Amino acid sequence: MADQDAAADRVYQELRRRIVSWETPPGSALREVGLAEELQVSRTPVREALQRLKSDGLVVARGRRGLEVPRWDAQHLEDSYRLRADLEAWSAKRAAERLSLRDLERLRELADEMTRVHSGDCGAGELETIAELNADFHETIRVCAGSERLHQMTSAVVHLPLLHRVFHVFTAAEVTMTLAEHHTILRAFEARDPDWAESISRAHILAALHALKRSLREEDEGRRTTPSVLGVVS
Repeated sequence: MADQDAAADRVYQELRRRIVSWETPPGSALREVGLAEELQVSRTPVREALQRLKSDGLVVARGRRGLEVPRWDAQHLEDSYRLRADLEAWSAKRAAERLSLRDLERLRELADEMTRVHSGDCGAGELETIAELNADFHETIRVCAGSERLHQMTSAVVHLPLLHRVFHVFTAAEVTMTLAEHHTILRAFEARDPDWAESISRAHILAALHALKRSLREEDEGRRTTPSVLGVVS
């Protein structure tokens, strides 16, 4: 049983990594038999891993097609990100009055590390590192808001594949801007100004929405009007 649980966890972590990084892109079908053969395990740990991913919202059932990675259209992006913007803004407002000095130091470390990584050659690996640090930054704020209900609601609309994807569709200037906004959020926290923290946090999330929507439009048109950090939208 322990070996089977360990195998299921390994499969889960690998499939999650692929989905979050868009190595397995939206719309991809996930089939037990093929995955079991590829990962050299039995179908049971694959089935368990897929159920965990389904619970996480990282895969969805598509009738006879089985399970697949969710697709993201413009309306889904709009709904999810506007709701997330309101919830993240409320989390930041609450956190501004509750953060400890240790919490502030943790946020400062994350913001500084993102800036440090971005200051070098910013390829796909560096963008993934920034995306992970960014996820930690926002999760820290949600926890510090001190509301389990608010945390649950926000987590339900935070889609990890989109959090990672946005750093691959940002232009170089947009990456610089979003990292600077993290430091502005920090200043609002240091000032213990809940309204400032709320305002900049909402604008910060909506900027990501606009970048993702622009990317969708440009992919539909088959072109990019502005070079991204990677030069292409992969």
